[in-house]
Amino acid sequence: MLVSSRKRLLIVGHGMAATRLVRDLEEKSPGQFAITIVGDEKLGGYNRVLLSSLLAGESDEAALAMQDRSWYRQHDIQLIAGDAVSSIELDTQSATTESGRKLNWDYLVLATGSRAARLPIPGTDLDGVMTLRTLQEAKQLIARSRDAGNPESDKNAVVVGGGLLGLEAACALQARGMQVTVVHNESWPMNRQLDGEAGELLRRTLQQRGIGFNPEANCVRFEADATGETVSALLLADGRRLPCTTAVMALGIIPEVSLARQLDLVVERAIVVDKWLQTSDERVFALGECCQIESEMFGLVAPIYQQADILSAVLLYKATTGTERISPDVDNHASVLPHYQRQPLPTRLKVSGVDVFSAGMLASPDNSAPLRSMAMRDGRTGHYRRLWWRGSQLVGAVMFGDIGDSSHYLRMIEDGCKADSNPATLLAPSSRAAS
Repeated sequence: MLVSSRKRLLIVGHGMAATRLVRDLEEKSPGQFAITIVGDEKLGGYNRVLLSSLLAGESDEAALAMQDRSWYRQHDIQLIAGDAVSSIELDTQSATTESGRKLNWDYLVLATGSRAARLPIPGTDLDGVMTLRTLQEAKQLIARSRDAGNPESDKNAVVVGGGLLGLEAACALQARGMQVTVVHNESWPMNRQLDGEAGELLRRTLQQRGIGFNPEANCVRFEADATGETVSALLLADGRRLPCTTAVMALGIIPEVSLARQLDLVVERAIVVDKWLQTSDERVFALGECCQIESEMFGLVAPIYQQADILSAVLLYKATTGTERISPDVDNHASVLPHYQRQPLPTRLKVSGVDVFSAGMLASPDNSAPLRSMAMRDGRTGHYRRLWWRGSQLVGAVMFGDIGDSSHYLRMIEDGCKADSNPATLLAPSSRAAS
């Protein structure tokens, strides 16, 4: 019997990171690995970024698919869906799924992603209190919004969390005909990406659209209806009671690290990896939302796709050279392999036809020189933009309304270019035309 010489690559998790990784591997060196990819959802990998668009009715379920099952068959990749890995053994280099299936591996990639954060308050287990993390949850929210179309039903929904996901969920539910209130524990929406002035403009836009916004609010509990099973309201610390039959918690994500802890890998807030995505065990790698590089955590697509590209190159290098741990101290090729580099990732949001953009640094890190900034406001159109400098270098930008120059600003921030022109000139609309 012939024994395959291909290295066995087991990928645990089948989200966007894992899907991108297997695609990169097959593009760079088809058939190099005997790949098995295991996911706990019955569907194949899909684009979670589009869940809010699906909820809003702007895209359909087919648009979420990243690769269909025929692609895996064509590339001789074993896809196991709906049967999560429950345990892994380092000594035997094996894994076991919930159904008892045994899988052997030479290299292991943890792409276990994250789970939605939930409020630590009473009532989160009530029917109607949800998160928006999976396709199944999006479908459930769509069904609830359709039920709200019944004239006799309650159309009130509460979204807890005024970040990007929370606002997208709020706008999507509002587009479905629900009366939506956003509850946020900070003074303005998207406070991590926007300065106070842009945040206030965004708050006004939400209210003009009919979406309520409750700033600096602390949640006490979700209350049940007369049946004791379904949510009827959210009680705030100041005594206000917000009626709702649907509540969405959009509070960020918590890296899924249980398997990594089981393996005694180094775990802090997430699985610790180096800039080549290696864990503390040279046979095990991690990427995506479940990992951290130095102190950086991940929730956006761009850095995760960068990680997938790096890891595909690293795995191919290790498989062809027999190198154990890649390190500048022991490996002469480490310097030529791609490695992870932090980038000033942009944030974009469209609310009721109004665009919002943010990129780079809006405040100085601790114990560093303060940044200087300059703003432009157009009272007639309501457009606003502010730029931040460190010395003569542009380091941050926020735009509300007209974001036509956003790509130009982002390039300047990414490239570390000096803003030699007069700051007021750079700040003016269409400054990109002069670059």
